[in-house]
Amino acid sequence: METIHTVMLNILVIVFLTTILDLLLPESSMRGYIKMTMGFFVVLTILQPIVQMAAPEAILQQWQLSVPASVGENSLAVQSPVYEQQQKELEQLYTEKLNGQVYSLLLLTTELENFRVDCSVSDQCLQQIQIWVPDTEKLDCSRIQQALSGYYGLNTDQIIIARERGASDGLEEHE
Repeated sequence: METIHTVMLNILVIVFLTTILDLLLPESSMRGYIKMTMGFFVVLTILQPIVQMAAPEAILQQWQLSVPASVGENSLAVQSPVYEQQQKELEQLYTEKLNGQVYSLLLLTTELENFRVDCSVSDQCLQQIQIWVPDTEKLDCSRIQQALSGYYGLNTDQIIIARERGASDGLEEHE
């Protein structure tokens, strides 16, 4: 009932606008084109609810193939060695891209020149960022930790900055 009410209201508005436009336009060859265009609007207004009732989207959704919302433990896709290999390769690629991104970010935002970055990724989530900096480099560890934690949504304790003192001295960690 609401659909019929909406269609009738739309038709009345279009006819009203057509009548006003017809009165405002001078006698010319354009008048016929405008009447034809407004007639198309009336036809489209009448056909719209018919098309909606046929609901071609609903018919297509019945035939649409969809991926299950959750994959169970017994699923073949999860147990497949190919799937596991692809997951490892994707995680490795993601880790490499993150390492490059953090490295570039530190190059742009700090005065560091010689350093190494190692991001730890688990279950497609960034878990930890480790940065190795030579002992000779000046740096503000807390500023770097704050910047990276804000950028990547990590806690500052997940960003570890280690100083390399030399081959035999080992590393000094700053958390």
